[in-house]
Parts: sequence; C-alpha cells; structure tokens
Amino acid sequence: MINPIWNPFSHYADKLEKQVENVLKKVNRLGALATQKEILALMQKNLVIVNLFIEAKFKGYKYLSRVARKKRYLNNEKIAHNFNQFLNNFHISDELLVEYLKKLELNIPSTQENVERLKYIIGIMEFLKPGAGRFEYLEGASFGKLLTDPDKNQKMIGDCNQIVTYYTFLYSLKYSINDLQIKILPEHVCLYFDNIDIEATSGSLAKYKEFVHILPIVELISTNLLDVSDFRDKQLKINSREFLKGATLAYNISSERDIVTRNLRISYRNVAIDALNNNQFETAEFYILKVGIKDEENKHFLQNIYHNAVIYYVNNKNFNKARFFADKKADIELKKYVDEKEGFYYFENNQLSRAKEIFYRVGNQQMLKAIYGREFNQIQNKVSGLKDLAKMKAYKNDYRKMRDLAVKMGDDNLVSQLDNILRQL
Repeated sequence: MINPIWNPFSHYADKLEKQVENVLKKVNRLGALATQKEILALMQKNLVIVNLFIEAKFKGYKYLSRVARKKRYLNNEKIAHNFNQFLNNFHISDELLVEYLKKLELNIPSTQENVERLKYIIGIMEFLKPGAGRFEYLEGASFGKLLTDPDKNQKMIGDCNQIVTYYTFLYSLKYSINDLQIKILPEHVCLYFDNIDIEATSGSLAKYKEFVHILPIVELISTNLLDVSDFRDKQLKINSREFLKGATLAYNISSERDIVTRNLRISYRNVAIDALNNNQFETAEFYILKVGIKDEENKHFLQNIYHNAVIYYVNNKNFNKARFFADKKADIELKKYVDEKEGFYYFENNQLSRAKEIFYRVGNQQMLKAIYGREFNQIQNKVSGLKDLAKMKAYKNDYRKMRDLAVKMGDDNLVSQLDNILRQL
C-alpha cells in the first residue's frame, strides 16, 4: 500500500506525503470545495499516511521523524494484512445482523449493499474491539501511537479521534469513505453510517439522540487538527508559515467556523510578526490586513510595520522605499525624517545640489548654511594661492560667487572682505 521514496535527502517517507504537501502549498488559493475534493481523494488512497503526515507537520511531535513515519506505515501494512486474515474467518448472516439491530433498537440498513457494508464495519469492530488484545483507549493520544508493530504484540493506543480515523482507513480498503460520516458529540466523536452510530472506542453500535453535528468524513482531518495535542509527546516549534497552511486547511474543511476563523486569524498574525522580524514589510502588511485592523492592537501593529520599514530602508539608503512607507503611515514628522536623512546622505557624499534641494524643501536653514559653506570652501580652494591682482581678475566670477555664498551664510565679515577684493578687481 505504501510507496516509499528512496531519495535519502527527501523529507517524505512516502510519495503520498508529497502529494499531501502539494495540496498544502496551494490550499490558500484552492477554496473550500476544491480542498475537500483533493483531500478526500488522498484520504481514500491511504488515510493513515495522510493523517500521520499532517499530524507530524502541524503538531510537531519529535518522535514522528521521516524514518519513524516510514516504520509506522510498514506497521500499518501488517495490521491491514492481519485484518484481512481476520475477515477470512469472520462471518455474520443477514438474519443474525437483523436480530442484533432489533435488539439494540437500531434501524436496518436501507439497502442490501449497505447491509454488506455494515457487516464489514462490524468486522472492523470485532477486530479492534477493546479487550481483544489489539486496541487500548487512551485520552488525547497522538495518532502515531496507534500504528504499533503487531508482530511484537504491541497494543494500538488511541482516543476517539484516532480510532475513528483508523476505522475509516480499514473501511477504505474495500469501500468508498464517502459512505461514512462523523457524528460530533460533546467532547466525543463516533462514526455514522446509514442512521447507525459506530462507537469505535468500545467496538459497538449505538444510537446517540443528542449530538452537536453530523459532518462529512473529510472533516476527520480538521477534527484531528483542531484536537488537543498529546501532552505526553515532545513537540518541535512549528514555523509560522507552515502552521498557516494547517490553519487554512482546517478553515477550508471544517464546519466549526468560529474556531477555524479564530485560528486562521492567529496564524495570519503570527506570519505577520515573523515577517516583520525578518524585515519583510510587504508580507507583514499583507497578513495583518488579512487579520483586519478594526481593533486598536492590530491598527498599532500595522503602524509599527510602516515605522520599522521607514527606519530599515533609511538605514539601507533606499530613500524611495522609505518614503513609500512613510506615506502609508501618513506621519509628517516621519516624512521629514526621511527627507532629512536623505539630505544628510547627499551632503556627506558631496552631492550638494541634491542635498540643497531637499533641505530647501524641508526648510532646514542650518544645513543650507552648511552647504553654502562647503560650496564656498570648494571655490576658495581654487583661488587660495592667488596673490597677483592680474591673475585674480581671471577669477572675478568665482569671487562674486563666494560673496553671494557669504551673504547666504550670513557672514558679514566675510562679505566685507570679498567686497574689498572685488573693488580692486
């Protein structure tokens, strides 16, 4: 059933894992219906691989490394083989099934095809029935604990979510999982087939009259995603962008709109925070706007993005980009800061014309005087060695420029000296 990947450098233990990853990469643009269709097809191929890979990816259990997942997939093959062997010796007649259902006051399946399907489900129940030595219930267990090695007589350990998922996997070996639904009870989940509840944790049929939802089988994935993590297992920190894929996947699949919407908003914000910390300001802005800026905290965060972007791009001498974000922030003082820094940059690099244009626009008289002083010094260096009046006459225009600059500098003493020189020329 499994298709291992032989590339030793691959992150995937099976080709189907890579197919799941490909869906996750485009989940943001797929939309709900397309996501459900693609995930459902992968679940039909091998629900165990799909669910374990998603658990490893989005819950970050350290024990679910690529090698460990591959081992568990092989264990799963053994369990499935043992199940098929078990079915060879399992038989229930139509009469016995009808009698059993009447005793439990349950409806008889609507068609003969569904009678056969229910017999198959009862076979799964008998195979995994607690007390038979194969399965043991443990609250909040991770899915990987279910995929033990039957050759070593290791019990399959799981909670309601996990065992319902495994029932669905065994069902998929013969039939379409679209035949099944899940029934959500307060803090519990069971399978639902043709108006009959399949209580996987106890291996019995039931009829729960009070429940929260009846959901399509594809929502097994989002139910598992939204379930609490196993506190017994160490977890790795999940990259925020990877976590966003999981949140988007759950959002596109789940009917629990309040929960998945809240999780998605949290994921957007976390990506925005990481992007801001990595100076990816457009990305940070994009995701915080997806969260929404109705509340003051997110409004402040957006303004912080713009402020940090201005400082970053000023420090990197990208003044156009800095001005772009300063305009977004609509902060007059911040815009002036960009102009001043750009003016200083040109001044320090002796691009005096550009510096003068900026400081004139912002009205920085002190820096304008500094520019005039530097221009004065540049001309003075040309004439500083001249002593002969005849030679000085050739530079009369330079002396006039120096006088104009001295006037702009407000240096009356210097103006008087230059007037005296010009009278002699």
